[in-house]
Amino acid sequence: WEFQVGPTAGIAAADQVWIARYILERITELAGVVLSLDPKPIPGDWNGAGAHTNYSTKSMRED
Repeated sequence: WEFQVGPTAGIAAADQVWIARYILERITELAGVVLSLDPKPIPGDWNGAGAHTNYSTKSMRED
């Protein structure tokens, strides 16, 4: 699964990512499960997570 942060800009976006990761780590710790932020946590020849970032600019939103 995935989760999203934002929309926000600049340093605030990076801050939200760090806080979101911290919250996710705490939740998984409380649940007794292991968290991996590795985009391909299991070795082998298969498609891993995209580890993608979506963004938009003002000109993109005006279309």
